[in-house]
Amino acid sequence: MPANNAKTALLCAYTLASARHYPEAEALILSDAELAKTPEAMDLLARIRTEQGDLAEARRLWQEIQSLHPEHKPSRLALRALGKPPRAKAGRWLGVAAAALIVLAAGALLAAAAARPPRAEPDLLATWRLPGIPTGQALADIAAHRGRAARVALRSDFFSEPARVAQRAVLVGMVSQAAGVSPANVYLSQAPEGAPAGSFTVELYRR
Repeated sequence: MPANNAKTALLCAYTLASARHYPEAEALILSDAELAKTPEAMDLLARIRTEQGDLAEARRLWQEIQSLHPEHKPSRLALRALGKPPRAKAGRWLGVAAAALIVLAAGALLAAAAARPPRAEPDLLATWRLPGIPTGQALADIAAHRGRAARVALRSDFFSEPARVAQRAVLVGMVSQAAGVSPANVYLSQAPEGAPAGSFTVELYRR
């Protein structure tokens, strides 16, 4: 899997895991054997196992990371923390993974810049032009319009690569859930002319 695709898949998997959609996050990681062997993906799987209460499997995964990538600091710290009493509620393990993935995707999760809807399209509810895939704050902004949107249009050159079928499906699921619409009402199309490579335009349309 190309580096950019791997980053996108990991970000999608982390977003799913943060929402406690553990089976979907795991399925996305394991959908590509090359991605599943990376220390970042294995670390996220280990943290999912910890959230599920399977500490033995989490330990095994972190130990495997250390044997293959002894320089990987998150797994080393996680192994040390396993023997200590918990000091926070569930989700603390994924919080550490979040920091690692944010560094991994530096620049891909810049703050979403919301734009006013053009007056020429009365059915348009809101528009966002994002530097990368809509996650985090962008999904929260979309969710703020839940109940008022009937359909969503996603426009990006991200959709042009056939290898990204799994990521497209996850992205449609995340956006449809945030907007409160059926996945069938999330439409994908190419980026507007002149849009930066990898950017996304998200358009919400009224009911």
